[in-house]
Formats: sequence, C-alpha cells, structure tokens
Amino acid sequence: MPFLRGETMAVTEWDLVEYGQRQREYKQKRNYPIHAIRWEVDGLTLDEVIARAYELYPNRIVTPTAARTWVARDMLPAPTIQSFGRGKGTRAHYPVDTVAQMATAAAMMDLGYTQREIAQARQVVVDGVPVDDMPDVVALLESGQEIHDNLAVVRIAEAVRRYALTLATARAGRKVTRPLPGYFHKRQWEQDGKQMFSCFVSALGYYIDPRGTEDITGLAADLDRQTRQEREEIRKNRKNDF
Repeated sequence: MPFLRGETMAVTEWDLVEYGQRQREYKQKRNYPIHAIRWEVDGLTLDEVIARAYELYPNRIVTPTAARTWVARDMLPAPTIQSFGRGKGTRAHYPVDTVAQMATAAAMMDLGYTQREIAQARQVVVDGVPVDDMPDVVALLESGQEIHDNLAVVRIAEAVRRYALTLATARAGRKVTRPLPGYFHKRQWEQDGKQMFSCFVSALGYYIDPRGTEDITGLAADLDRQTRQEREEIRKNRKNDF
C-alpha cells in the first residue's frame, strides 16, 4: 500500500534522541575556518538566500532561525565563515545552490515530509548515499517501481523522487509549486571502499544536471533541444510585442 500524503507521522523517542545527537554534533562543528578579508568564492548571505528561495516557493516564508536549524539537520549546505579579524566580525557565505535547496526543502515540508526524510532525500540526490545504508530504497529507485512491502521504504523512495524533481525545477529558476517533468539519472560508484548511489533529475529544455550530461542522447537530446528552441521563440515573440 503506497504512502498517502495526507498522513502524518508522530515524533518518536528515537527522533528526539537523534535530534539531540545532531545538535551536539552541530555545536562541535562550529569551529569554522578563518579566511582572509578578500573573498573570491561566489556565495550569498542568508538574507539573500531566503529572499531568492521565496521567489521560487512563495508558499512558505523561511526565517533565519529555521534556515540555521535546517543547516544543522543536513537539509541545507553549511556556509563558509569569513572572519574580518579580531573584533571586526564575521560573515557567512552560503553556496549559490542553497537557494534551490531551500525552496525544495520548504516545498517538501508543505507536502508533509519530515525534516529527517528531507535530509535523507537530499543526501541521495545531492551527495549520494552508501548502498548498504539504504539497500531496499536503492533497489526500489533502481527498478523504477513504486510498490514495496515496507511503507517506510516506499516513503523514502517517494521523497527522493519528489526532492530530485523539485530541485531540478528550482535550479532551472522556475517556481517549484509545479515541478517540471524530469529525466531521472541513476548512478552507482565506489568511494572510500563503499558502493555509493545517487538518483537525480534533469528538466529537459530547462536544466541539465552536469553529472548526467552524457545521458542526454537520442530522444532525450531531441526533446531538450526542441523545448529550448520553443522557449527561445516565445521569448523573442514576447520581446517583439513591446
């Protein structure tokens, strides 16, 4: 029986214990590296991330406090902290892709996914996960099936698919309230002696994930090219109307 989005999941003692452990780990990680005043990395302030993410998903306002909590719970990438010297303060630089990930996380929250599920889905899509950590989920995603005896496995696989589609839409600069159709990429590779797995999405005609460029051949390449040409024609026509 597939998971119904209207269902909610109660917070268990395990969730509370894990949250406490994550908070301890988070506090231990706050020894940020110190950088020179000159900054050459392309990054955004937290306020900039929030404002841009709101444009992609206007259904939820993410507060700075919530955003920092999401970082602590691995729902968003951690910033790099720039120090201006003793007594001169610091500045947090967030990766540009944090905007798309924040919009995706906000949309997933409103679909009823827990923060832990969003973090798990993000890991699979963005970084990859050891196959041994989620063998049943990986098998389900690899097969493309949607039915499994374990509802928890179905739910996580569904979260991964939804996260991947929404993230690709956000990276394309489109509002994530209506995710674009997606071309699913699946990867397995060896890393540090572990078999890794990732499932991510390209939105043909809008955004091609750099990790999956070689997959866009044949019909997929034709659809991508055709969609881009149609979008360009629409853009030119609209420009000529003024």
